[in-house]
Amino acid sequence: MPKLQKLLRSSFGYASVVSFAVSIALAPAFLRAPLPHATPRFHADPFSLLLIAMREVILVMPAVMAITTGLAWWALRKGLPSARMRVLAASISCLLMSMPFLVAGIAIVKYSLAGSVELAGVLVLFVTLVSVGTAGLVAFGKRNAPFAASVQPRVTNSMEGMGALASTL
Repeated sequence: MPKLQKLLRSSFGYASVVSFAVSIALAPAFLRAPLPHATPRFHADPFSLLLIAMREVILVMPAVMAITTGLAWWALRKGLPSARMRVLAASISCLLMSMPFLVAGIAIVKYSLAGSVELAGVLVLFVTLVSVGTAGLVAFGKRNAPFAASVQPRVTNSMEGMGALASTL
């Protein structure tokens, strides 16, 4: 289990950096994207409304995921007591982020919007996010799960932590 936790720590670190970059790239689209309104071309069938909701989730979730995965990475790296809860939040955000990719894959197949390469890319993103989210829930889901704290040396004496300055004092 500690190997899975270390893998998740590095995965959350990378996910945080990538999600932050994606959220910066999506910021102009999020700020300019109006919500659909009643026009002759707008049809409020359930699948259309689901696609509208997924569009909003796709625009907002990278920022949420960047924050939650960054906090989980930091807590795991420092061995903080709040690491378990932060990892669970990051895992849930990964699972939530995977849902729009599943809906996009279904829309691609249903409406023939793209080819097989694009569909494969969307499904790879879906499977990756579901895998990271599920692994986080499995590794940290139990309250008494063994926690692989960071292995950083603790300074016990204030003179030991000063290094070369200790000899001058």
